[in-house]
Amino acid sequence: MPVSVAEKTSRMRKVLALERADRLSMGDYLWVEYRPDVYHLGEDEPRPAKGEVGVTRDGSRKVTSDGGVWATDAATKYPTVEDVFAVDLAPFAPEPVGEPMLTRMAELIATGSQRGFAAPLHYGTLISRATIEFGWEPFLLATALAPERFARVLDCFGEASLAVARGWAQTDGVELVVIHDDLAGTRGLVLSPDFLREYCLPWYRRIFEAIHDQGRKVLYMCDGNYLPFLDDILSAGPDGLYIESSSMHPAEFMRRAGADKFYLIKTDNRHIDTDTPEDIHAELLALRDLHRQYPGMVIYRGGGNPPPANAEAFDRYYRELLVYEQ
Repeated sequence: MPVSVAEKTSRMRKVLALERADRLSMGDYLWVEYRPDVYHLGEDEPRPAKGEVGVTRDGSRKVTSDGGVWATDAATKYPTVEDVFAVDLAPFAPEPVGEPMLTRMAELIATGSQRGFAAPLHYGTLISRATIEFGWEPFLLATALAPERFARVLDCFGEASLAVARGWAQTDGVELVVIHDDLAGTRGLVLSPDFLREYCLPWYRRIFEAIHDQGRKVLYMCDGNYLPFLDDILSAGPDGLYIESSSMHPAEFMRRAGADKFYLIKTDNRHIDTDTPEDIHAELLALRDLHRQYPGMVIYRGGGNPPPANAEAFDRYYRELLVYEQ
């Protein structure tokens, strides 16, 4: 039976209020992005098959099916680390928080709210925008060789992200703003905690505070294993946190972060793509137990191209274990 927009919205509001709903929320939210051509991948770019690397229509970026993105022309634009340091920052300047930004944001929320609980997602905050623009090697070389010189670039990205966050926070109908920045891979942080504390954390604090000043909530989203930096992220004051189960164990993460947060959890890619229905059952059963302790939970199904039997098992076990009132 189809779920109405009103039901989706009501359930997500319970999540934000840390109240247990009639099911573990899944499929109730809808992310909307302002200017993804600038801050993310772009509009309706072709995504490659799982395990393959594709190229955007304009040829400027490489992409993967799970949302990975990086510049294809970085080696040409930034052949040496000095070219990174000397980049012209004018194209990255923050937009005015006014027209046409606010009109476009209002349109995005109004359209998204017709399909579910619409929440803005700002993808390219600091580190993610740097990897999109410079590519991994030029970016990492710059941060390693002269972090204090690269800080001017991150500060420019921070000002731009702060402007976008302020715009979203002033938009009617917005209750939650998602701030994304990938600081980690599956095995841990991609940059040192000291670098992140000095050059990134102050911007997260400013961005989260700007959203809170307008009475909105903040979900911080980072792929990979960012447990080594969790306490620092918590010090910036997010209301919710993202957990990629293939990189961090949800129970351990939530125990450390606390029951006063809400959580968006991506289920483990490995279970649905390569393991068995029994593994999927065990994972969803564990999530049901966690939901008793942490009422503010949302999940979405990980994986890219599961065997039909695993996809069917996930749907069946979700209905059996995680839909409480039918």
